[in-house]
Amino acid sequence: MKFGIGQPMRRHEDLRLITGRGRYTDDILLPRMTHAFVLRSPVAHAHIKRIDGAAARRMPGVLFVASARTPRRCRGT
Repeated sequence: MKFGIGQPMRRHEDLRLITGRGRYTDDILLPRMTHAFVLRSPVAHAHIKRIDGAAARRMPGVLFVASARTPRRCRGT
């Protein structure tokens, strides 16, 4: 069998995944695990004047609210 662009290739993981025996990253649960959510503007190329994250910060379970104005030392970059 030749290998290259456009050539068929047998995938060994397919049977495991389509029969429900596969593991996905969404299946992993670790102690103290947190999740992130990214809220994007519903308007393409919109000019966002300000973001008020106060309501989000008050919600139960919210650990951190970031925006473009969040200092770099807090964003992990």
